[in-house]
Amino acid sequence: MLAVALIIVCQFDVRYHDFLQSSRSEALIVGLTQGRHEISQFADDPIVLWFWRSSTSDPEADSLLKQVAMRRNFHLSAVLRWEAKAAGDYEQAMGKLHLASHFDSLAIENFLSFLVLAVRSRRTEPLVAALALPVFTDFRSQVFLITNLIIVLFQAAFMAGFIYVAAKTIYYLPMLSHRIDLQPHNRFKGLIGLALLLLPVLAFRNFFLIFLSYAALLVFVLTARERNWLRFICLALIALFIVSLPLHNLIDFLQKRSRSYLLYEMVHYDSGVAFGSINDSERIFEAYAYKQRGELERAMSLYEAMYYEGHREIGIVNNLANIYLLYSADARAETLYNYAMRVGTHGEPFFNMWLLKLRNLEYSESSRYMAEARRRGYSSAISEPQDIAPSTSDCYRFFHSERISLFHSVNPVFLFSIIALLVLTFLPFRFSMPYYCETCGRAICHKCQDENTGEAVCQECFARLKSTENVEMETRLKHSVVKRHYCMRLFIAYLINVIVPGSGLIYIGKNFAGIAFVFIVMLAYAPLLFPSLLARPAGWVSLPLAPVFLVIAIAVGFIAYVSTFFTLRNYHGD
Repeated sequence: MLAVALIIVCQFDVRYHDFLQSSRSEALIVGLTQGRHEISQFADDPIVLWFWRSSTSDPEADSLLKQVAMRRNFHLSAVLRWEAKAAGDYEQAMGKLHLASHFDSLAIENFLSFLVLAVRSRRTEPLVAALALPVFTDFRSQVFLITNLIIVLFQAAFMAGFIYVAAKTIYYLPMLSHRIDLQPHNRFKGLIGLALLLLPVLAFRNFFLIFLSYAALLVFVLTARERNWLRFICLALIALFIVSLPLHNLIDFLQKRSRSYLLYEMVHYDSGVAFGSINDSERIFEAYAYKQRGELERAMSLYEAMYYEGHREIGIVNNLANIYLLYSADARAETLYNYAMRVGTHGEPFFNMWLLKLRNLEYSESSRYMAEARRRGYSSAISEPQDIAPSTSDCYRFFHSERISLFHSVNPVFLFSIIALLVLTFLPFRFSMPYYCETCGRAICHKCQDENTGEAVCQECFARLKSTENVEMETRLKHSVVKRHYCMRLFIAYLINVIVPGSGLIYIGKNFAGIAFVFIVMLAYAPLLFPSLLARPAGWVSLPLAPVFLVIAIAVGFIAYVSTFFTLRNYHGD
């Protein structure tokens, strides 16, 4: 475990790798082991602290690391989550996750790991720690959530359509099997047709192909209202396909395969990523990254090139002024700060001007600028010039400039098949009436029917009703047969509703409520049913999310079961 941890940690920074290869690392570990040095002597050196912690698991190193201020470090945070995943008790896992969030407070993995620990341990402390993390302001976290939201919405919409088609197929199955069965009409009518109707399930074993097969068949038997719901499902899937077009780029970002991720990593993480910018949008990110690394000359050359080319964005002006201040070019820095204070609403230029005036012993002026910075909602305990980082909107602007591949996210066959199904729903052809016996509900055709007081009934019901010469007895017999048929329908509705809450409502004709319930349930069930389809960023390390998904699915499923069965019960009482 320690060897793997060291391999991962060696990736996090060139400086750490160089430290491991140097003779200083050997001398330090010998000195610390023999007691000639105390680890507290290196409280401000995260490289030495992490080296000692990785070598000895010294808890004092953990406590010192929690106090070290450093840029976000993805790899150190991942190692600590991995250790929390293998921790033997709650306290140990909680400590590891706290340290992981110290190294990268914006990582969505830390937030989710705290949630898993809260569910697994049934305690509120991890939940409070999770809610204290500002993960939703981070661009990577937002991309992760947007990507998986699109995927889950697509899955839920498709499964809602699939369940709608399945419920309607079960409802119309007797009539469909009767229509395609070539044997003479008898008591066993429909067995051959039923076998033929099951062929798509046995042959394809694919949800999408089964959906298309039965949906195309149902087009010829659905009522006008039911066809409208099928059209709505097709339109919803086409709309989601359009929404999913950026999905390929989103996944490329999460998998570190895009230029936008390299820029994001340079700006936000403690890493040695090298990047050659090709336009001004990229240079803004690159210059800020060099400034954060301490490569002031490279940062200043990029900022000055953009400034003299006419770029007067507040971030460029403020950050260039900060570099001038570090080089003691106070006059040039003050000119740029004044410009930044005039054109922007940020508090950083006022704070930086406060530092400049304070350094020049202009106390009254410095107090005025500090008061203005606080009025604008900015203050810092660090007495150093504060840069303005590229915002999340800047990240989105650059991300949207990347080319979108039309058919890399979802197979185009899906889109064309759904469009073909949508067109099919507008065909005027439908199977001829009657569909069912209005007494017993059995599927019939013109050859099998007779009329009884204007109602189409099968020959068996006709003979049974006419065998009673008493009108009152005929009414009671008809009521008994209808009730038996109604109870069978309701039994089937209860049965399929057990499988998926809401499908029973679709079966009895409450399409809007049924589809809504199925869609909401599938939103909760999708991460459990199709976990491999969820997008995970490269280097994903987190506590297993199954407990969180399971709790959500149980809660949503319970509410859906109670609501749908209550609705079915009310329908039974009507």
